[in-house]
Amino acid sequence: MTTYLKDYSHFTNTQDMDEAARRHVLANWNEMNDTDRAVLDMIRRYSVKYGAAHLKHDTMADAISKSNVTVRRAIRKLEQLKIIDRIHYIRPVMNGLGANIYTILPFDDQSTLTTPPTVDNPCDSKAEDSVSEPEAFSSKSKNIKGNTLTDTYPAEPIPSPTTLFGRMKELLSTTIGDSSLARQLFGIYRALSLRMLKFSIHAHQGELFEQLAMQALHITVQATKRKTVRNIAGYFDGVYRNLIDKALFADIFMEYDVSLDELLF
Repeated sequence: MTTYLKDYSHFTNTQDMDEAARRHVLANWNEMNDTDRAVLDMIRRYSVKYGAAHLKHDTMADAISKSNVTVRRAIRKLEQLKIIDRIHYIRPVMNGLGANIYTILPFDDQSTLTTPPTVDNPCDSKAEDSVSEPEAFSSKSKNIKGNTLTDTYPAEPIPSPTTLFGRMKELLSTTIGDSSLARQLFGIYRALSLRMLKFSIHAHQGELFEQLAMQALHITVQATKRKTVRNIAGYFDGVYRNLIDKALFADIFMEYDVSLDELLF
């Protein structure tokens, strides 16, 4: 069974993994192209259940409609950017190399620089003694405008939205500059997901449907940059339906490392 994949995961839950993937993409947006993001998103989608994905190059190539060489190139770039880790897997039965295992790495915030070492014994300076004693010190930097002191310390960072509707609205606002479609696209997500969740076999997959909705939105936004999409809501609906169909059979594809032709002949 695919439960062995848990041994390779860097995360204890899918929320942390998704957040790491999101931050990786934002931090490396200029270095990544659409294929790189598609490969990463496929690894993330197949890692939803166990935190790692067991995938063949051909499987990824077919899924994103790219060549095997292109997929390999994208994987190498994702490794170089420290976004994913690739583990060469030895099949226990056949004792040979099988499909690789891929894991998304935790995001390392490179903006947090190490502080320089402090000097234990700073030298005395006469210039320091000349500083007038009444001078006040504050943790907040000040800026003088006329006779008025105004605070110039940076504002508190705005937290990322946690609800699906909020994330959809934020993505639409930052990419196409129009968040008015968020309510309509969220309505499509609700209609399709609730239709599936009413079946007991899918009742526990609410989180998966949310993740697929965000993936469908990313694909839709990327499509608007390549071509004219007259009906964005209709395009999103078609992509979302397609992703749901594929995701519900993800475990089946992950279980098999041999093609049908190899089985038959």
